[in-house]
Amino acid sequence: MRTSRPLFALLIGASCALADAAVPTWPVVELQARTNLLVNDNGWNLPPGSSFNSISASINNDARVSFTVGVVPDAGGSHPGLWTGAHGSGVLVYEGPTDSGISSEAPINADGRIVFTMRDTGSMDGLYLYNPVIGSASRINTLPVLPNSYSSPDINTAGAIGYQAVYASGRAYASTLGANSVLHAADAAVSPGSPYTYLYTPAFDDQRRIVAKVSTSADFTTKQEIRRFGADGSSTLVLANQATDAASPWSGFDNGLAVNADGVVAVVARRAADNRRVVLRSDGTTTTLIAEVDPAGTIRDIDFFAPAINAAGLVVFRARDAVGQAIYAGDGEALVRVVGQSSAVQTDLGAAQIGQHDSSPIFAGKPDVNDRGDIAFVAGLHPSGNNQVEWGSGVFVAYAAGDAIFADGFELP
Repeated sequence: MRTSRPLFALLIGASCALADAAVPTWPVVELQARTNLLVNDNGWNLPPGSSFNSISASINNDARVSFTVGVVPDAGGSHPGLWTGAHGSGVLVYEGPTDSGISSEAPINADGRIVFTMRDTGSMDGLYLYNPVIGSASRINTLPVLPNSYSSPDINTAGAIGYQAVYASGRAYASTLGANSVLHAADAAVSPGSPYTYLYTPAFDDQRRIVAKVSTSADFTTKQEIRRFGADGSSTLVLANQATDAASPWSGFDNGLAVNADGVVAVVARRAADNRRVVLRSDGTTTTLIAEVDPAGTIRDIDFFAPAINAAGLVVFRARDAVGQAIYAGDGEALVRVVGQSSAVQTDLGAAQIGQHDSSPIFAGKPDVNDRGDIAFVAGLHPSGNNQVEWGSGVFVAYAAGDAIFADGFELP
């Protein structure tokens, strides 16, 4: 049994299973770190007074988590930081200069390397990589790709980094592996003759392909496609909307999406026939319906945050049901409520519930899922039975039942 670390975990019921399938349940939810206002308490697993807002946590197959902290107090005011750890134990492994800014996401790959962006640092703005072997982060040289700024960085198993390159005139997709940086695609403002008028938030797979929603219409929105862009400049169509392909059942797609290691895409779309939002999984040939909005059904609405997808095709997304906001997971055959409004969790302060004191969003950012089925998420907290007391926000991992990490001796309350 592991006994050397504090563990705040709780068995919770995973309801709403619709069919017998490969979708697991998530019986254990564990707190990784917590922030709160100093007038309330010092938080946990972070320097007192630290805070994060609208971030997304990332998780790898070893259940190691990474996330950014926008505010870490210092003598001059505050600075940002990067946190990583596992099983309720972790620290800030990088801290930026006072008054600088850090990206809201910091994806982590299989060997623990983490990519993020820094801004407001003067000459040191750019794309950064944390290397766990040397225990430090450094700025990445992306020559000959030299944009004004970088956004939506991601890192694959091989250590290649994909990102959106933002120029004064427009946008491009690019990737860097060692000393090799290439453009995958650019909009017409950056590359005259390009068929793409606007490039939306990208995702990155293990074959060094960037997958994203793009527009080909002058208004940036009417004609939409989901495409994979290779490092050699090639591209393949995954999905198109009805304005692009009259035979398509989809009228449009959300701006963000997810892709697994093999290039299979998870995206939220709007169905043309009834204008309902749906969660889809597609490899470009076969498209599977994961979930759909039904005002009288399980999913009452789908939040405008990108879903997550793992190697097995399990799709995780933010939604609203009859109880309130929740995180769901499905594979096209079964749909499971992982955690949501009023779910019970254990924290450093004791028994708590997921929730807010008012109608504010419960979750921050988007969830992430690893190939074991473990899910990282960020949520608001209050003591059990009293949502008028502020316990701040926590970064959590929901462990899939049967996960070898979970089975290896977690000490439950």
